Amino acid sequence: MLQRLVGPAEDAGVVMAVENHIDLLADEMVELIETIDSPWLGVCYDTANNLRMFEDPVAVARKLAPLARATHIKDITAQRGDPKTFAFWPSVPLGHGLIDVPAILGLLRDAGFDGLLALEIDYLSPLYFGDSEEAAIGESIGWLRREVDTLSSRVREGQNA
Repeated sequence: MLQRLVGPAEDAGVVMAVENHIDLLADEMVELIETIDSPWLGVCYDTANNLRMFEDPVAVARKLAPLARATHIKDITAQRGDPKTFAFWPSVPLGHGLIDVPAILGLLRDAGFDGLLALEIDYLSPLYFGDSEEAAIGESIGWLRREVDTLSSRVREGQNA
């Protein structure tokens, strides 16, 4: 199905990006993209989805960052219950969860990704229900800006991040 879409995508000047969306493991995503082997197809890399499938988010980033054409920057935590359910892994504001977002940002940078860092909050943790989703978004955007600024400063100074 994707192979048939590559030609029309190229004709339209559109790069397609398949999200790592709780259905394929990182190695399976890499195999899919490499099998199609087109600059018109890449990954919409979600920083948290593979943890929901019990894969290490930083190890996943090492595999998917070179294929990233878009991102969903998300942090999640774990709650009581069944870890095979979506509700077990709610979103939290960036910097409050289990995802090592600074390490992942460094891997994206090292892979040459210079696209949009799209913040995603998909199911806000009940711990943050007292706050509005808007507050969680605002906090996350501020956190992301600080991390990107820190990473950029390190690059300018010639340090490894």
